[in-house]
Amino acid sequence: MDQLRSKINYRKNPKLYKSMNLLVPGHALPGRKPMLLLIDGPEKARCVKQIIRIMKLTAFFMFVFSLHLSARTLAQRVTVSGKDLSLKQVCEIIKKQTGYEFMIDNALVEKAGRMNLNVKETSITEVLDQCLTPKGLAYTIKKNVIIIYKKTAAPALSLLPPEAATPPGDIRGRLTDASGRPVSGALVRVRSKTGSIISRATVTNDNGEFVLPGADPNAILLISAVNIEPVEMEISGQNFITVVARNKVAVLNEIAIQVNTGYQVLNKERASGAFEKPDMQIVRARVSTMDIVARLEGQVAGLQVAPGNSGMSAYSINYNNAVSTRKSLVRGVSTVSLSSEPLYVVNGIPVSDFSSVNPDDIEDITVLKDAAAAAIWGSRAANGVIVITTRSGSKNQRLTVSYNGFINYSGKPDFNYQRTMNSREYIQAAREVFDPETNPWPAMTYSVVAPHDQVLYDEYRGIISKEEANRRLDSLASIDNLGQIKDLWFRPAFTTNHTISASGGNDVYSFYGSLAYTGEQSNIPGEKNQSYKLNFRQDINAGNKVKVSVSTSLINRVNSGKNAITISNDFIPYQLFKDASGKSLPVNYLVDRYNDSLRLDYQNRSLINLDYYPLDELNLAHSSRNNLHMNVTANVTVKLLKGLSFMGTYGYVKAPGTTKNYTDNKALALRKTIVDLTVPSATGGLPTYYYPTTGGAYMTGTNDQRNYTIRNQLVFETNLRHGRDHLSVQAGQAADETYGMRTSNMVEGYNEALGTYATLDIINMRNGIPGTVPGYGYYWGNPYSLMETYSRFNSYSVIANYTIDHKYSIDGSWRRDHSNMFGSDVSTQNKPVWSVGTKWQISRENFMKAVKWVDDLGIRATYGITGNSPYAAGSYQYDVLRAIVPSDRTPLAAGDAYTVSQVANNKLVWENSATINLGLDFSILNRRLSGGINYYHKVTTDLIGTSPSNPLTGVSTVTGNIGKMVNKGIEVSLTSQNIRTKDFNWSTSLTLAYNKNKLVSYTKAAAFMNTASFRISGSYAAGYSMSPVFAYRYAGLDDMGDPQIELADKTVSKNPSVATIDDVYYMGTSRAPYSGGLTNTLSYKGISMTINTVYSLGGVMRNVLNSFYTGRLASNPSFTNSNYSVYFTKRWKHPGDEATTDIPSFVANEGVSYSRRNIDYYTKGDVTVISASFLKIRDITLGYDLPSVLLRRLQIQSLRIYGQATNFLLWAKNNKGIDPDRSTGLPAHNYSLGINLTF
Repeated sequence: MDQLRSKINYRKNPKLYKSMNLLVPGHALPGRKPMLLLIDGPEKARCVKQIIRIMKLTAFFMFVFSLHLSARTLAQRVTVSGKDLSLKQVCEIIKKQTGYEFMIDNALVEKAGRMNLNVKETSITEVLDQCLTPKGLAYTIKKNVIIIYKKTAAPALSLLPPEAATPPGDIRGRLTDASGRPVSGALVRVRSKTGSIISRATVTNDNGEFVLPGADPNAILLISAVNIEPVEMEISGQNFITVVARNKVAVLNEIAIQVNTGYQVLNKERASGAFEKPDMQIVRARVSTMDIVARLEGQVAGLQVAPGNSGMSAYSINYNNAVSTRKSLVRGVSTVSLSSEPLYVVNGIPVSDFSSVNPDDIEDITVLKDAAAAAIWGSRAANGVIVITTRSGSKNQRLTVSYNGFINYSGKPDFNYQRTMNSREYIQAAREVFDPETNPWPAMTYSVVAPHDQVLYDEYRGIISKEEANRRLDSLASIDNLGQIKDLWFRPAFTTNHTISASGGNDVYSFYGSLAYTGEQSNIPGEKNQSYKLNFRQDINAGNKVKVSVSTSLINRVNSGKNAITISNDFIPYQLFKDASGKSLPVNYLVDRYNDSLRLDYQNRSLINLDYYPLDELNLAHSSRNNLHMNVTANVTVKLLKGLSFMGTYGYVKAPGTTKNYTDNKALALRKTIVDLTVPSATGGLPTYYYPTTGGAYMTGTNDQRNYTIRNQLVFETNLRHGRDHLSVQAGQAADETYGMRTSNMVEGYNEALGTYATLDIINMRNGIPGTVPGYGYYWGNPYSLMETYSRFNSYSVIANYTIDHKYSIDGSWRRDHSNMFGSDVSTQNKPVWSVGTKWQISRENFMKAVKWVDDLGIRATYGITGNSPYAAGSYQYDVLRAIVPSDRTPLAAGDAYTVSQVANNKLVWENSATINLGLDFSILNRRLSGGINYYHKVTTDLIGTSPSNPLTGVSTVTGNIGKMVNKGIEVSLTSQNIRTKDFNWSTSLTLAYNKNKLVSYTKAAAFMNTASFRISGSYAAGYSMSPVFAYRYAGLDDMGDPQIELADKTVSKNPSVATIDDVYYMGTSRAPYSGGLTNTLSYKGISMTINTVYSLGGVMRNVLNSFYTGRLASNPSFTNSNYSVYFTKRWKHPGDEATTDIPSFVANEGVSYSRRNIDYYTKGDVTVISASFLKIRDITLGYDLPSVLLRRLQIQSLRIYGQATNFLLWAKNNKGIDPDRSTGLPAHNYSLGINLTF
């Protein structure tokens, strides 16, 4: 309507502008009264004439198209009963019951007069015929619009004078959105070049097609719809026009009035729960990651995605799919030891994660946050639910084929971030900390001696002069291995993805299918990850009463790699891996804890070479993993009686996989194993080898996951009080089972070519072999292992909703879960969960009609109970026994023995979460600004965790119910249309969430939990938030460079054991209380740019500038732990340095260091706690959509080219140059290029 009104010049015709209330098909707002054509004022006569002509013209074409309406549309039935009803009242009643909008001249309403009606369950056509025929009126139906006009009026009439209305020919066309999907119900009009007179009008059909008979081929085409930006283009003499429209940025707020809970699809006006839907255009466009959860970051208020600085704790590992996905939280942490991740649901079926879903196949995502939204999922919904609905075909859609492909370049790790010492700094530090009296040379027999240490010891022992030592050390200091590390051990990482999809259908059958390939090249040479995804969905209408949909997905992941050697800039900075000629160099001091003389001795007595060439090791081992994931989901809907339907959802998942690892006996790891199990000859002959010296170690593993879901529901829906009220009730039963199995097999001396392997003397090797080269040898291998897990859930549920006058809604749900995760006591295995909620649509009240600037306003309130259960094998109904294996591997004299590894707790009950949610939804200023606000208060009791048990039971701990936790917070989601013009648009979306978390109580706490050291390092503490950060109050260094703290009594001490729990102070939480995102989308004609910004505020983190304080530099070197931060050079060195540095001194003697000071006073002092707040551009996308002129020449529907860059830190509160969101060494940025093409 606003778009039509905008065509009228307000300054020239203010009265006409204000008097118009013209319906545009597809623009009706849900829940509003029927929009009628009302015209008043002095301009009435002229305007009525013109607009009646438009109506007649449109009515004619609608009548033609109405011949193709489905039987279902014409068969809708309504009930109208009343006396002295106006035509307007009849239209309103029909609209409420069917959703149809009406287009009619107000003068016809008045002329129709009053009527008496009493029809029940009568088709729309019969009711309209009964109402209109006696009044001399007729109608036509197109999509959801009923157009009423005079019978005597010509069905199609040009608004131009008769002499100017000669039709030169028909103009046909097709309208699609930016993704290539047809846009139906769009208003298509023709305007002459000389003025604003509309000469033709029609509406697109289900395929987005339209016909304009007799339109001027040199006129201008005007297209508008609720979900696309307005289109204005010249016809330029074309007979067929393909139009690709840009999706409206605010499409979600305008037309996404339904939410999918995985159990049911709700009209948002009746939903009282806290639901949130991300902008799917943004989610699909974030191609820098294939992880769907990561793509949601900043798009949903209250959803936090684990930052990269959490290391692997930021990821959920799915062994069956061989993938890792980012962890997420919805409304904070509500459990101590159980999973805090939300429940993941795809097409109504719970899944372990979203790794099996192709992002290009997703149609919709809904996040369920409060109890009313999530309670229907029962015990597993305590942490929220993320529901994905995949794409399906459209009815009466011709075949559409699309391609989406991109390449994402990550590059190599950034070794300059949080820099370690270079070679010169390292050698200087080695000189300073060398202490041959604390670490005498004779003690180095079983210790690693790195080259710099060898030089220093040789000088100290007089083997070389000081000058020679300086020359050798200076030579080492001049070497920089960073270049070789980057070039030999790393390569640029990139990901390629290609998806081809096709969809189509008719009234009976529709389909959507896709085939995708994803290839990932990691930073590690030799690694290769590939996945192939096939997705196919079919929808079948078997008559008017039965609907069936079947979704099938098949995923194959293949991973391969070479010998896993991880190297970073934490390695000794002067060690090269090849010489100038390209020959590999040995790094023999990394051979276990052998010095060179001991290594050579072992080598001589075993006759096994113990040289170590890291580059050569790469090809001495390889691994592969092949995983298959099959998922079949079927949905059946059967209409049983009037308003009563049966709905069935059935899902089956099978995910088998195999793993193979082979290590050649030439690899250092196996050479050391051979030496450990070799008895040298006492007479100088050949040694006795208990471990094979040929072949290699070959490990095979299998994993299998099977789970099924069965859900049966009866659904009853009806309208009451002549369509003013709506009742929906459904009752159902659901059951699911998840089975997991993992096995491993190990053979030694395996010949890859022949497939043969050696037979080991397992009994003797496990019991121990005396007289080996090291003295005594054991075999630690495990020839076979097996692990199986089962988890089963059964539930019964009821959901009900009643809406009065489309204003007042009340809903409730009840569900009872039964699980085998709890004790044998049946009462503990059952968990009832329930919720109640109400919603008031204030904007539909009569007193709000005068408030024109408010488009929509509603308030919500809910309360509900949900639960949480342990993971499989996390709790037991019965005591679990484990065989005792003595530490010396000798058989027990009394025979086999067992110990209790897990004690049953028959009284273990479900975690219980009670949640209150208050919500406000609004839209104002003609939807310029819209959004929602939620407040929640969640109390979780009967927390499941580890508690101490009676020592007489033989075990120290047991899984039990141990505490209470509270989460409360506020969430805000806002969307604003800043600028809306024909060519330029700018919109902004903001999400803001605040969460305050507190572990109120933790009963049965063990004594060690009340110590200062546990409080400092623990992940929780009663009375504080989860993931708390505690610290000592640092009081600086003393004159020996030892750290001091201020105690609770204000005294200062460095006594290493003086601190108590009272001397530890709460600094904050590592989980940011404030989080969210800010998205700005700008478009100018075919060019668009989207900037997604994320922020995290209020969290803290530790910044330990140094971690080396005692011992010997590179005493146990490795590729990832031999070098230290450059801040080591800024430590305390001399008396007086305490005035300029906080970094403690280095003390070579470990015993002295531990006895006189506690380094934790510094590393875990308040001086090292810094802010983790940051603001960064997570991704910025620039795209270009080819104009329709070029598309027609290329004979394609749409073509979009885009580029994307990620992770640009804008601000960090700490002044240490640290990005709180980034792990050390990870590439800072990703760069992507992609193309979307639709035929």
